[in-house]
Amino acid sequence: MAETTNIKFHGAAGTVTGSCFEIRGAGKTILVDCGLFQGTRSLERLNYEKLPFDIETVDAIILTHAHLDHSGRLPCLYAHGCEALTYCTAPTADILKPLLLDSAKLQAASVERRNRRADRAGLPPFFPLYTGPDVTKLMENITAVDYCDQVDLGNGVSFRLWDARHIVGSASAEINIAGQRLLISGDIGSGAAIRCADQELGGYDHIICEATYGAREREETLISERREALANFTEDTLGAGGNLLIPAFAVERTQSILEDFLALFDSKRLSSINVFLDAPLAQKITRAMLKYRNNGADLLKRPNIRFVQSVAESKRLNHITGAVIIAGSGMCEGGRIRPHLVHNLPKRQSRVLFTGFQVGGTLGSVLTGGAKMVRISGNDVIVNADIAILGGYSNHADRQGLAHWIQEHSPISGTIFVVHGEEQGLQALASDLVATKRYNDPVIPALGQQWELRPQAQARLQSPARSDAEQLIAPQDWTSRLAALRASVQQEVRALPSDQDRDKMLKSLEHALESYQKEKLR
Repeated sequence: MAETTNIKFHGAAGTVTGSCFEIRGAGKTILVDCGLFQGTRSLERLNYEKLPFDIETVDAIILTHAHLDHSGRLPCLYAHGCEALTYCTAPTADILKPLLLDSAKLQAASVERRNRRADRAGLPPFFPLYTGPDVTKLMENITAVDYCDQVDLGNGVSFRLWDARHIVGSASAEINIAGQRLLISGDIGSGAAIRCADQELGGYDHIICEATYGAREREETLISERREALANFTEDTLGAGGNLLIPAFAVERTQSILEDFLALFDSKRLSSINVFLDAPLAQKITRAMLKYRNNGADLLKRPNIRFVQSVAESKRLNHITGAVIIAGSGMCEGGRIRPHLVHNLPKRQSRVLFTGFQVGGTLGSVLTGGAKMVRISGNDVIVNADIAILGGYSNHADRQGLAHWIQEHSPISGTIFVVHGEEQGLQALASDLVATKRYNDPVIPALGQQWELRPQAQARLQSPARSDAEQLIAPQDWTSRLAALRASVQQEVRALPSDQDRDKMLKSLEHALESYQKEKLR
């Protein structure tokens, strides 16, 4: 009996993050991506579980691009003895080292801070996922490959990378295994991609396609329009005496925002105000990316673009007003943006300007969702600042772009798996594919499911999802709901007109808790 080929979804299944797909066939095991889970505390805890595959059997790892939700757990493999090579493009390799070293540093700081908390006294300590030496071991096992080059993995198994147009160096991975042709999208961008000359573009047995923006249709935004909107936000905020905070991803987004400010300065649309880049990682990434971004903008030599280095310098920014502060992370889940939020969210003159997708459950998602109070690093912070969104920076294809990308790679004789999206995006893209009547019914895999891949035929489910898969992908887990309830109670209590009213409300809450405890004991 011939060996079957199968795929198991260890991440980005029913959720946007944690991308990791295990493909086995022809005596080979290939991992495509191994990213961090981000979002709710329940999802984040998956990062600390035992890796859900046998590291010793992995023959090769293909990394589609450097973003942490695709790359952030790779050092874990080498921390646990992985000896396989990781393949990616040269730009991805250049970006990856500073990105993951920063991730290791942040984890170490976070673990130390959490272990010092009084409410963790006597509890088992936290440990970081990996350390700097683990990142070094990964980098020693990186092999850079060019788009279109065929890489032979043995046993008739090979792969090549296609330009995905998402960020610098991003790729889709075509894998030829056991007589089947598979395509894993990675994250898809917009615009014309580099094509592989004299190579067949379409005709796949199975496609695994992302759906981050599967439910969104974006109006085309001209760069000039985006820059004008950025100028207006800046003038309004600084004119009111506040600070403009811009949470930004270190890769691509920060560089695009800086380029926009430089263009606004050069055109005299904005005066030469101070723009502080308070993100040491973004500074390193900017230097690594300059050789790949040939647009003439010198981001490193403008006197009013201030690169903040030390923590002490960063803290001093909390004593100034009338400045633009760009800091990581883009979803406010870590990095230097968080202390700036603590100091600026209570101020009505200030503004937080989001320029990217916010995964459900992240602090960025909570803020853009209209929260009036949030919890940041153990602090309850009232939200008086304006929360705004500026589009036009996205490097993700929208609903129409995703459908076009799939059509471009037709015919598809087997299954289209729809991954890397929240429920609305996954369902919308799947519905669009069904409506075309060009493809077999698409599959939205669940976390932990394994599917048998058959040549020119619909895939078959081999093993079920994790028992907790549905709870894990819920937009709000119990920790998020508890934080929201705590903030709501505090806001209501403070808003009451007298201490007698506050005492009455607290007694009613205490009574409700006592009633629940009595019910539980029955």
